[in-house]
Amino acid sequence: MFDQEMQEVTAWLRRQIVELAVQGGYVDSVLRAGPELERLKEYLRMLTGQIPLPPSVPGHAPSIFPPFPGLDERPWRDPPPPAAKALEGCLAAVQRDLARLQTAELMHYEGGIVGSGRWSVHPVFFAGERVDRLLWPQLAMDETAEAVQSLEGECTALPLADVLFSSHAPGTTLTPHCSWDGFRMRFQLGLQIPAEGCGIRVGTESRHWEQGRVLTFHDSFEHETWNRSQERRVILIADCWHPDLTLAEREALLGLTRKFEVREKLSRLRIAEEHLPPLLARFAQDEQTDPWVRRFWRS
Repeated sequence: MFDQEMQEVTAWLRRQIVELAVQGGYVDSVLRAGPELERLKEYLRMLTGQIPLPPSVPGHAPSIFPPFPGLDERPWRDPPPPAAKALEGCLAAVQRDLARLQTAELMHYEGGIVGSGRWSVHPVFFAGERVDRLLWPQLAMDETAEAVQSLEGECTALPLADVLFSSHAPGTTLTPHCSWDGFRMRFQLGLQIPAEGCGIRVGTESRHWEQGRVLTFHDSFEHETWNRSQERRVILIADCWHPDLTLAEREALLGLTRKFEVREKLSRLRIAEEHLPPLLARFAQDEQTDPWVRRFWRS
């Protein structure tokens, strides 16, 4: 029942975003651009129903934004990009931040993709915003934020991307699901990993986390996780751009997703109502000077 309801919600949200992009001039701006945005022009023609979507790769079904044309789509990113190794090199800094969370009250996800147990998180970047400073300034993860923003291809400004500490209590499972988009790849850095009983399946292949090592995959493919141990499992999740997207395409996608109305609709699906007022106020403030929004949308 949840899956059917969520599919209806995400399909409705996609239609709303496309309608905003058409009415707000975003689509026209992209279609007038040069050849550097040729793939995005094709993508927008797909989203507006002018041409059909291409056949999907098995197991690859991002729920809001369908696959972008011309990208190398595979569940696991092997070999991992240099940014994965760079994040492993930041382990000590991330662990110093994690030490401050050991007794803190974290956000909890309930229902939805949580099949059992307890999934707790502490977001650092969410919806293109540095939310730890905004919502929990006493728990600002400055060293982690600096580490992630130093990575090649970092996409902390993208409202579809996450940087967060993720904790699974013993017995926690996340049911099979796909992310909203395929514009990113996901890093998961092992921080507190039980000796056995923890794992993740992406596509048809399962792997397990290791302390201080990064798993790199595309969460637009179906994936699920489990912690069948008697200990807590903690990782850092950090997203970077899909390596096949060009700089021009990344900037145009930032323009699409950082529009206030788009960020608001996306955020309402994922964050508690009590946190929305300061977040929406920050979105409105950002838009006044956002170079990507100003470039692609009518004022």
